[in-house]
Amino acid sequence: MSENIKDPKTEEEEQEDTRTFEEKFTSFIQKVRPYFTKLWSNRKYFAIVNFAVLILTLAYLLFLSKPFFESTITILPEYGSKSSSILSQLSGLASIAGVKVGESAPTEIYQNLISSETVLQKVVYSKYKTEKFSDSVDLIKYFELDKSDDNTTLQKRKEFLTLLKAMQMNIISTDVDRMTRILNIKVTMPEAQLSSDVANKIVESLDLYIRTQRKSYATEQSYYIAKRTTQIKDSLIVAENALKNFREQNRITGQSPNLLLEQGRLMRNVEILQTVFIELTKQLEVAKIDEIKDAPVVNVKEYSKNPVIKAGPKRATSLITIMFFSILLSSVYFLFKDDILKY
Repeated sequence: MSENIKDPKTEEEEQEDTRTFEEKFTSFIQKVRPYFTKLWSNRKYFAIVNFAVLILTLAYLLFLSKPFFESTITILPEYGSKSSSILSQLSGLASIAGVKVGESAPTEIYQNLISSETVLQKVVYSKYKTEKFSDSVDLIKYFELDKSDDNTTLQKRKEFLTLLKAMQMNIISTDVDRMTRILNIKVTMPEAQLSSDVANKIVESLDLYIRTQRKSYATEQSYYIAKRTTQIKDSLIVAENALKNFREQNRITGQSPNLLLEQGRLMRNVEILQTVFIELTKQLEVAKIDEIKDAPVVNVKEYSKNPVIKAGPKRATSLITIMFFSILLSSVYFLFKDDILKY
C-alpha cells in the first residue's frame, strides 16, 4: 500500500523533466520577472549610483593612481656534482642569517635569504639615482620615511623595519619553478631605472653575503686547526724529548720491568701525539684549500635592465572590475532594500 504512494516532490520533478525547453525558459522568465521589475522601478537611482562610481573611478585611475614598473632577474640552479656540497654550504649560511631551511634546492634557499634582513639591509641603505631627487638617495629617503627630526638609533631602526616589511610584502616578489628550480625575482618600483637598480642590488647583496660568510667560515676553521696543530706539535716535542732523555739515562732497560713499563708509556704517548699531529696537518691543508675555493656563486641568467614600459596600473582592467562589482552590489541593494533598511 505504501509503495503505491509517491512523494509529491518526486512527481513534480518528473513533470519538470518532461517539460520542453520553451516551457522551462518561460518558467524561468516568470520567476525572475519580479526582480527585473523592481530594478526597473529603481532605474534612476541605479543609474545615478553607478554613474557616480564610474566618474570617481575614472578620476582616480587618470589623476591619482601612480604608474609602476617591474624588473625581473632570473637565477639558475646549480647543476653537476658540486650541487650537493653547495647545498650543504648554503644551508649553513641560511641558518647564520636566521633563515630556517629544510631539504631545499639552492634557489629555494636563495628565495628565503632574499627576504632576510641581512641581505636587504645593504639594498635599503645603498644610494640610487632617481628622477624624484637630484642627488643619489637611499630607499628610506626616497620613500620619505625619515620625516621625523628624531635621528636616534631607535627611530632609524623603526624606519628601516617599516621599509623592510613593505619590501617583503609589496616591492619584492619571488617564485621558484617546481620543475626547473629556476628562481625569478620581481621588483616593483615607481620608477623604471630604480626598479632595475634595486633588483640588481638584491642579487649583488645576496652574492656578497654568500661569498663573505663562506670565506669567514673557512678562515675560522683554518685558524682553529692551525692553532690546535701548533699545540699538538709542542706537546709532541716535549714527549719526544722526554723519551730521548729517558733512553740516554737508561741505556739498558731489558733487565728492569719498571724501566720497560716506563719506556712503553713514553713511546705510546709519542705515537698518539704523532698520529694526532699527522691528522691535523692533513685537515689543515684541506681547510686551506677550502678557504681559497670559490664560494657558491649566484648563477644569474641575465641582470635586469631598464624596463621602460610601465607594468601598471592596468586602468581598463581595474575599471571593468570595479564597475562589475558596483553593478552587482547596487543591484543587490535595490532588490533587497526593504529588508536591509529593517535592520
